[in-house]
Amino acid sequence: MPRVAPVAGIMLSAVLALVACRQAIALDKITINYVEPAPYYSPLFIAIDQGYFAEEGIEAETIQAGGGVATPALLAGDLSFSTSGSVAISAIMKGAKLKVLFITSDRPAFEIWAQKAITKVEDLKGLQVGIITRGDTSEIAMRYYLNQHGLPADYVAYTPLGTGTARVAGITSATFPAALLGTSEMAQLKASGKIDSLHQLADLSKEVRMVFSGLAASDAMIKSKPDLVRRVLRGLLKGMRHTKASRADAMAAMIKRGADAPTAGAQWDDTNALLSESGRTTAAVETAELKLRADLLGIPRDQIPPDAAVFDFSFVDQAGAALKAENWKPKTGKP
Repeated sequence: MPRVAPVAGIMLSAVLALVACRQAIALDKITINYVEPAPYYSPLFIAIDQGYFAEEGIEAETIQAGGGVATPALLAGDLSFSTSGSVAISAIMKGAKLKVLFITSDRPAFEIWAQKAITKVEDLKGLQVGIITRGDTSEIAMRYYLNQHGLPADYVAYTPLGTGTARVAGITSATFPAALLGTSEMAQLKASGKIDSLHQLADLSKEVRMVFSGLAASDAMIKSKPDLVRRVLRGLLKGMRHTKASRADAMAAMIKRGADAPTAGAQWDDTNALLSESGRTTAAVETAELKLRADLLGIPRDQIPPDAAVFDFSFVDQAGAALKAENWKPKTGKP
């Protein structure tokens, strides 16, 4: 009898170790894109770095790619999820079997900068505008801006220059008449000493309302692996709330992926208030988005799909309710 307790204890330890091993092995692997090391993608970075995905049984592999590349990859099954939710909307309206599940922000983080002689949007007729990739949020935001001014989507020529310094170099060298710049490019523009030779046409974060970034998945993924989708949304929502709560941790996540410290800090300061803590937008924004997107795509108003055919916020709503019931708080370091 005296030996029973130790043996039982050893057996219990072995069982627990086996369970832990199985849990570690059972992590679901997903592939997911991000465009650049910016706050709009910090919820993803934080979900990975702070272990929120791991808590949900997920191992995420990230791939840097713009929406114009990520959406076809998502449709082909080469990506499990895409953070280029805005680009996915256009694909859905053209018949792609996708859904937008999560909204990071419904404000585009771009400014339009141009040569000094270009003082108004009408001056851009037929001229080249530098964007990131064709069909991505930079092009869509520009098209929305043109639409608001009663101008056709093809009023300008869209030239893909990628992320990083190319768009800044394009306008500071006067190679391009205009370009859309994000916070990181704005920091580079200011550092170049040539900002006074250029003109800001618009701050699109103040003038355009659109689904800027978010999460999209295929209908097949949603139907076949709803539990995985639910856990991914829980991890992302945790990452979103952590991002908004901790400038230091968000900066660290961006710096880890290539951002420099001053730019990461400036980006967080500029965009944190634009991030959606709930992971969704309003019904009014959804409806307005589809109407405007239909106009840009040449889709008749009577053929616009219902909001529910494009957006499915049931998973993020469930995640939000569960986290509230659990009184979940981000495990932030420095604020």
